Amino acid sequence: MQASGSTARRSTASQSLERSYRLIDGSCEPHLQLDGQYSSLDDAIADAIEWIGLFSEPDHPSSWIGVEVSSTNGDWRTCRLPGPLLCPL
Repeated sequence: MQASGSTARRSTASQSLERSYRLIDGSCEPHLQLDGQYSSLDDAIADAIEWIGLFSEPDHPSSWIGVEVSSTNGDWRTCRLPGPLLCPL
């Protein structure tokens, strides 16, 4: 009986630790074209690099992309400042 209470606490704790990522633009605002949420940093960066590949100019202003991560209290925190993405991780 003690185990089920422990399991419930562990389940709640693991849910609150799940992170999601979103891409931001050069002004540190949510990116207008890449506005989804991602389950991993690698997925977010990969999607951004694929999108940037559509531009013929590598230094296009839209190519400055950063990443934010969700915090446990529901806020977003910057984990990668906007900058050029030159190649996949």
